[in-house]
Amino acid sequence: MPRNLKIEHLLTIKNYSRDIEINFSYSNMEFLLAEDELPFQRESIKLNAFPGDALVGSRHLLDTLSRKAMVPQENIFLSLGTSMANFIIWAALLRRGDEVLIEFPAYEPMFKVPAYLGARIRFFKRDPLDFSLTAAAIAESVSEKTKMIILTDSHNPSGNQISGEVLQYLKTLNQERNIAIFIDEVYGKFYRDKSLFVDYPEFIVTASLSKFYGLGSMRIGWAFAPANIIEKARNFSDYLTPEIPFTPLYLAHILLEHPVLAELEQRVRQRIKTNRELISAYFDRTDFLSCYIPRNGLLFFPEVKSAVDIKKFYALLYKKYHMVVTEGRYFQMPRHFRISAVGDPETVTKGLQRLEEALKDARV
Repeated sequence: MPRNLKIEHLLTIKNYSRDIEINFSYSNMEFLLAEDELPFQRESIKLNAFPGDALVGSRHLLDTLSRKAMVPQENIFLSLGTSMANFIIWAALLRRGDEVLIEFPAYEPMFKVPAYLGARIRFFKRDPLDFSLTAAAIAESVSEKTKMIILTDSHNPSGNQISGEVLQYLKTLNQERNIAIFIDEVYGKFYRDKSLFVDYPEFIVTASLSKFYGLGSMRIGWAFAPANIIEKARNFSDYLTPEIPFTPLYLAHILLEHPVLAELEQRVRQRIKTNRELISAYFDRTDFLSCYIPRNGLLFFPEVKSAVDIKKFYALLYKKYHMVVTEGRYFQMPRHFRISAVGDPETVTKGLQRLEEALKDARV
């Protein structure tokens, strides 16, 4: 069992100074509904009239999510956020010594948590130019011992998406070699309306209300998976808690079934369009960064050119410009950093200006 149980990135963001003014590391979309637009008020919810269901968490949310996502209820596991769903699925399926293949670069918990559970981790590389994924790269790493392949889509940190060709290859690996295909699609809603699970019901797919909808504080997530895996996840979840808190589950149900959700989604997509234009224009004109621009979404993973002292850049950005990005060392690529352009356009514009000034100040 690994001795270092810290998730370095999460520990860092929990200890940011209070004088940070612009946070390009934060990747939850701003919640774009005003208080008077919400489909509920505190005094209108009689929680004692809507008991939870210890087996599934909330029959209300299970039914609503099933209809919205076009996924049968038997294939849905409700959880306290995507991270908890990921942990429970991995803990329920992986055994000590199981070989797990993980994309590189990878979001820190995607390999640290399976390693903590005793899995033997091996990486396969995405293309370093655009972070695309190929069937050949996976095929070179798969062995007879491989039990699971873990991916993110959109890719965290680059924002690239898995191609249809690769998805079909992964389906073949699952069907012919019984390799579990696990895809965290928490950023998927930024560019598609339906889950990968709808077309690939053999896969295990996790997501939540956090990133796209801006409701990270509710901690509502789920896994879509074959029914036998859902049963294992529900059984294992009893080791952590006998029942998920019902209140956030019920609030999520009310919001997801309400017509105002369509307005929220429209505002988010307009925010994505506007901010993508701002970010793309900035990368076109800066001399200090090179960056693959993903086709969709608001994740970007630029590389800092050699003319900049990377350590000085991070220090200046934090101390002088009161701003943070997600440092590339959390993804094992120290000369890169991740930007999440989820804020209002004015804040994004101001942040890009500060970013450029910090890069200039850190020139070698």
